This record gives sequence, structure tokens and C-alpha cells, in this order.
Amino acid sequence: MVVSDLPAVGPPEEGLVYRIARNFDVFTPPDWSWAREDGTFGNRFDDPSAEDEIPEEDRFRVIYCSSRPVGAFGETISRYRKDVRLYAELKTIEDDEPLDPELEGGVVPEDWRLERRKASTHLDSSLLFADFTDPRSLVVLRRELASLLMHLGLEDFDLSSMTGPQRRLTQGAARYVYELTDFSSQPIFAGIRYLSRLNYHWELWALFDDRMLHTPAETFGTIRRNDPDLQEAASFFEIEIE
Repeated sequence: MVVSDLPAVGPPEEGLVYRIARNFDVFTPPDWSWAREDGTFGNRFDDPSAEDEIPEEDRFRVIYCSSRPVGAFGETISRYRKDVRLYAELKTIEDDEPLDPELEGGVVPEDWRLERRKASTHLDSSLLFADFTDPRSLVVLRRELASLLMHLGLEDFDLSSMTGPQRRLTQGAARYVYELTDFSSQPIFAGIRYLSRLNYHWELWALFDDRMLHTPAETFGTIRRNDPDLQEAASFFEIEIE
């Protein structure tokens, strides 16, 4: 019997997920040497427990994946979107001449493509994930993370908390999920299922590196400029590909 009332879900159809990363083995977790001063990598569900002086061997790293390659691309190229301040400033310019595209921004650089690979893998069907797409998760996390909410000066936990900028809160939620065990003291969850804050059609998976059971499917090599999934993500964000 599971000692948790968090909604659970298995892997996506056929267990297939996609990832974009620098490493030749795309599903290798990031090296600890890349971590920031706070011990995280700056991502939504990273382990925050370095602040509690928990050693590296007892902390987890996260492999971020998507059920669709367009979602994997979208999550990684979103940093190249045009700055909202630039949009506002462009509205004030009264000039018939078009702005130089380089000045306007919104370009995925060639170096970004050449330094990364796209790959897919099949997750083991035995894996369970905390389903943060289920509204009941908000009720459970609001109760279980009440002390953290107070510590961070937050008044409530709702859908905006899950997708908002307060990474320390979502990282605390990930640590809570990671520590859950069943009556045999075995870990329950291999990670978290959630939706992208950029596009709710993109189903995403945060996988705990030490619980990721999978069978590699395909590595697509260097990312091509005309990759249809990259093109779709770039078109969604209204950005160009160098």
C-alpha cells in the first residue's frame, strides 16, 4: 500500500520521452560541477537540499524530458524569445524602415544547435510519477508544504505556484516527492509529470536520475536547422533559427 495521497501516473504511451542536451549521452544527468552556489542547476524541480548540508551522494539530479520533441525544443529555446521590454520599446519607434533583425533579437544561434543533440528513450512501465497535472496535487502540496510557504512569505499554494517564478517552492515540492516511501520503506516515485508553463499542450517529465529505468530508443545526432520539431517550437515563439 502506498503511503501517499498524491495522484500517481505511469509513463506516457509506449514510455517514449524526448530530451535535448549537450552530452553525447543525452540522458546523463548534469555534472555536479555545473551546479550553482545554492547546489541546484537553477531549474524548476532541482533538489534544494544542499542548503540543509545534505551531501551530494544523498541528493538527486533531474533529467527533464518531454512526451513530444517539440516540447523538449520549446523548453530549451524559450530563452531566445524577444525580451518583453524590447517589444514595448519597438512600439514607441516611428520609423518606416524595418528594424535590423539582429537588433530585434529572437534568434536561436547556430552554436546552440551544433552543441546539442536530440534523443529519445523508453521509460520502464513499472515507474510511477507524481502527477502535478492533477488538481488534487495542489491540495496535497498546499497541506504538506505549509511550513515552506510560511518560510518563503507566501500566502497560498495554487496553480500559479506550480508554474510561477518561485523556484525554491517547486524545488521543495520535488524534494517532498523524492522522500515519499511506501510501507516497505521503498521510494514511491521516479519523478514528476507536469505541464509546461509556456504551452500547456507540452507534457513534461522531471525524472530523478537515480530512479530512471529506461531503454534508449534513438539519438538523432547534431540538430539540423530544418528539424521540423525545432521549426515548430521556433514558430510558436515567433523566433528565427540561425
